[in-house]
Amino acid sequence: MEKILYVKKKVGKSYLLWFQNSNLFFYLEEPAWFVFRKVVNRNKSETIAKEFCHRYSLSYEDSFKFVVEIRQQIEEMNRPLTAKRYFETHKDEINKHVYHASSKHCYNMFNKEIVFSYETLHLENYIHPMVSYLKTNSNSTVKSYFELFNYKNRVILRVNGELKGSWTKNESEFVKGRIFVELINEIHNKKQSDWLMTVHASAISNGIKTILFSASPGSGKTTIAAILKAHGYQIISDDFVAIEQSSFNAYPLPIAMSIKEGSLELLKPYFPELNNYPLVIVNSQKKVKYLPVEDKMMKMIFPVNEFVFIKYDKSVDFKLEKIEPMKALNRLLNEAWIPGTPENIRIFFDRILKASYYSLTYSNNEKALDAINKLFQK
Repeated sequence: MEKILYVKKKVGKSYLLWFQNSNLFFYLEEPAWFVFRKVVNRNKSETIAKEFCHRYSLSYEDSFKFVVEIRQQIEEMNRPLTAKRYFETHKDEINKHVYHASSKHCYNMFNKEIVFSYETLHLENYIHPMVSYLKTNSNSTVKSYFELFNYKNRVILRVNGELKGSWTKNESEFVKGRIFVELINEIHNKKQSDWLMTVHASAISNGIKTILFSASPGSGKTTIAAILKAHGYQIISDDFVAIEQSSFNAYPLPIAMSIKEGSLELLKPYFPELNNYPLVIVNSQKKVKYLPVEDKMMKMIFPVNEFVFIKYDKSVDFKLEKIEPMKALNRLLNEAWIPGTPENIRIFFDRILKASYYSLTYSNNEKALDAINKLFQK
């Protein structure tokens, strides 16, 4: 077995683990924690089982079976991610590749000029509809330069001459995620190691604090965020939120809100201008209109102390409940990307267990809005 490099955090009588080799998280309680410690110290299964059966008053056969099961789980969680990324192994040939851009646009993002070069209309549709409202004529000689082009049936992202990623054509969400990371780095003069994590969520502020609303796609996250915007709240970022490691602050990204076709009638009374925006076909199952957000840098950026997991459910009028951090963690991990370094994980464990978590299931918008107002007033 590969050497087990890990970070642990004790929570009550249980342990939260992160495996460095795989960048995976695991949760252990006794007696599994006992087995884990022995496996880490390279004890054989037979030796562990003998001690285990005396410690927990079980037969040797049952003890050995349990030890083997836990060892197998540990080996699986500890399996290294060794494969190099395509753009790393093909760096020279990709950089020699010449493409002809079908379009080039400059966007003003918080007074930073970002130029995008798109080889095809298909690649332009990855990002342009979300930021077209920020399009400007270039006035500055200092710009950040993003390129999206194809190479051997892969999508390539290059930023300021440096390759940042490559993806197959069915990995569009990964392309967008990496573009967002690079955009927020350029806008805020950050580097990737500055971020504690990025979350698929809407970050909303009342000018005093910020709350994150996280959900799986189609769960009503953007709809409730738009309603909050209509009631005077500030959209820091919708769909993608970067949280700084040192401060736990959520930083703004001026990407337009993606309003799905099914939510348009509900939101048009709040935003009549939606009638004037084009309906964009994202894929065969998804049509959206893009609602611009505030494009001015906020004077204050706030730490995130509350997370709300949100779900629209026609069968539930309204339900808000507080969740213990350990129970909320799996839901957060499903919607987050955490850079896998031991230092970052230690900070993540410390920060994330001090935050407050809520589950909001609703179909009654007024009750949901009232509950959220109260959370902001706490």
